[in-house]
Amino acid sequence: MRSFARETVFKYIFSQLFNPTDEGLFSVLLKDGKIKGELNDNDIIFAQELLDFVSKNQDKYLEYIGENSIGFSLDRILSADKCALIIGMAELDNYPDTPVPVIIDEAVKLAAKYSTEKSTDFVNGILGKYASEKENG
Repeated sequence: MRSFARETVFKYIFSQLFNPTDEGLFSVLLKDGKIKGELNDNDIIFAQELLDFVSKNQDKYLEYIGENSIGFSLDRILSADKCALIIGMAELDNYPDTPVPVIIDEAVKLAAKYSTEKSTDFVNGILGKYASEKENG
């Protein structure tokens, strides 16, 4: 399922914040997901593509998050929230066939699972604004 693929990317991005030299972790996470039956071949391709899109645009996404987080500087935003947002933004930019509400909901679920109670509203708000601006040009 794509939900597990997103979560795999989330775990890897989050881990890179603390240990950026562990590049082999992503392969381990994908293999583990496949062994557990959580990821099929298509999910693995999706996860690899999504991570590539995140990697190429992470600075742009972080800048957007910082500019649109009223009252909070980027360094005060929880790492898990940033990871969920970055994944959502990358997916919004690169998977136009996936409905916007699905992408936002998936990012909110990641925030709910790995961050705080208030994170869901924050992630929903930032991604909703990003999607709206993207749609309106």
